[in-house]
Amino acid sequence: MSEELSSAEYPSAELCGLPQRSLSSGRDQIEEIASIYLERLRKGERVDLETFAARYPSMENELKEFLPMVAAMEDWKMQREFKAAQLPFPEQIEITQLGEFRIIREIARGGMGVVFEAEQPTLNRRVAVKLLPWKFPRKSTLAELFLREARTAARLQHPNIVPVFSFGQQDERYFYAMQLIHGIGLDKLIQRWSQDSGIVSMDELIAEYHPPRSGRSGHSSAHYSKRLLRHDSWLQIGKIASQIVSAVRYAHHSGTLHRDIKPGNLLIDLHGKIWITDFGLAMAQEKLLVESIGPVAGTLRYMAPEQFLQQFDERTDLYAVGATLYELCTLQPVFSAKTKSQLMEDIEKGRLIPPRKVRPEIPVQLERIILKCMNLDRNLRYATADQLYADLLRFLNTPEKQFQPSWWRRLLRLS
Repeated sequence: MSEELSSAEYPSAELCGLPQRSLSSGRDQIEEIASIYLERLRKGERVDLETFAARYPSMENELKEFLPMVAAMEDWKMQREFKAAQLPFPEQIEITQLGEFRIIREIARGGMGVVFEAEQPTLNRRVAVKLLPWKFPRKSTLAELFLREARTAARLQHPNIVPVFSFGQQDERYFYAMQLIHGIGLDKLIQRWSQDSGIVSMDELIAEYHPPRSGRSGHSSAHYSKRLLRHDSWLQIGKIASQIVSAVRYAHHSGTLHRDIKPGNLLIDLHGKIWITDFGLAMAQEKLLVESIGPVAGTLRYMAPEQFLQQFDERTDLYAVGATLYELCTLQPVFSAKTKSQLMEDIEKGRLIPPRKVRPEIPVQLERIILKCMNLDRNLRYATADQLYADLLRFLNTPEKQFQPSWWRRLLRLS
């Protein structure tokens, strides 16, 4: 079963604060209030118990006793779900159909889902379908997070954000369909830059991950762009960064945080266009990472220190943008600890090596942008994506010859 997403679909106003209806009497009334309290917790809000209970003076004392038990039960249920979600994916997921989508092949896996290429016969188009591979009942926390965030992603209409078309569930597995992007994650680009002397043919790299199929558009030789991406082209990197920030800026203006920006969630297509994906599971992913005791997951490396305290705002996303830009420039992650505890400690103490100490040829302006994004004191970071975007535009307007390495650096590189 699947349904098209509508911008009108979102939790009702009564679930975001005080109810807009008359409450029942007695125990039913307390349970209705508890459901409002729970809904706000599930949205990721920090709800002060004293303030919340004070809104219902006639039941304030009962609520102060009852709501902590409700919250504890919810936390226990979430822990069970997140523990289940730490189980490894099966090597092969034998699915041929999800709702109206005919599965063609698996194309990617992430911390919280598997992505398939699929065909939508009713509209005669290819799409990408992301599946939450574990089974959860409809009222489970993860299922509700997944569906709510899918609706959120569907409302975002921006040239650099992957459009979400519809969502659904089948046999207690949840999925959503989005535009199929013929591109690869920036993590793959970074890896290839490290291996190929810093010069990558996008045609060859994308063809490696998206081999041509009969009938697929966009992969004939006539469509090849012969685009080369050079790691030492700082303006190319600046253009990649500006596209990322343009999309983040739009999302923030729309009241949405991404909360999981990292190279693997940023796709680059044949023409150098950036697409942000995975607005869907950021909240669930964070809870899994912070509360689990399992191995280090990739997302953790891009989390701002305040995220460990469940604190989020625009500066949290901008920190992750900075960590991603750091990796694009240096070809190595900001933090490279091998254990989760050491990695969290390095992040909390801000133990990063300045980019130009890793690669001295990185432009000073670009290093300043990265370090401002990742300042340990979030009050010293960019306050908004607007500010970061303005600095990137100033960087892009700098004459490229200022970024070229001196003759003796070029000589050393060739020797």
